[in-house]
Amino acid sequence: MLNRIKLLLLVSIVLFSFSVFPIGTSAEKIGNKEKVIQRFTEIKDINKLYERAKNGVSDVNREVEKNFVAKVVLQSTDGLENGTVQTYSTSQLLKVSEVNGDKIETYATTTFYDISDFYNGNFQTNNSSNKSKYDSSISVRAYSTVYYTTSSIDGEDYTDLTKVSGGWTILDSTVSLSNRKVNFGATGWAKSGVGYVQQTSYNNPTSNSFSYSAPSSWAPISVVSTGRIFGVTTWVTLKRGTNSVWELQLVNNI
Repeated sequence: MLNRIKLLLLVSIVLFSFSVFPIGTSAEKIGNKEKVIQRFTEIKDINKLYERAKNGVSDVNREVEKNFVAKVVLQSTDGLENGTVQTYSTSQLLKVSEVNGDKIETYATTTFYDISDFYNGNFQTNNSSNKSKYDSSISVRAYSTVYYTTSSIDGEDYTDLTKVSGGWTILDSTVSLSNRKVNFGATGWAKSGVGYVQQTSYNNPTSNSFSYSAPSSWAPISVVSTGRIFGVTTWVTLKRGTNSVWELQLVNNI
């Protein structure tokens, strides 16, 4: 009789446990539930984003954006390399939420770069200083977007990479693209107890657009950490005719 009572008590405890926490959900996860405060519609139209970037419209403070790294390298097969170039960037605030009272903001930062042509058919960077020398028509527009969240951990600011996307828009039908590469990552000092991490992903898209999600296991990276590399870099080979072959590298780091 005593053993039977013990068995009934054990069954009651098990049933009570499942009624409090659903299967697959821990008490810890319930305690860290995200509370969405504001959600904004993302602009996905590339043309609208391009105009927004050229007009200097952004949801990120310009003082903060000065720390972002947008860089272009355009190099020919015979070693010629471009000089100073100009990129256009815009950031969108997508969501504001809270977890355990801490504010988390979700952003998407998109960077553009246009390639113009020489009159003789060679590629050239779209530099305003040489408009009198080069054709102002655009051959290829490269762009990439970094999706990330910002948060504070133990009083220090961190960013967490969630996704990257982008591509290359051909605006001159005589230009062909090949050898596409997309590397993205979040390298730097993570929160206390994790240390310095190198989180990278290497990809070879077969079309002129791409979208990759970061692994959920990646750790947030300190904004002020030494050796921080956070964002996406793309490469593509451009060819026009038989003589003009160049490689375009676009860096979009947050």
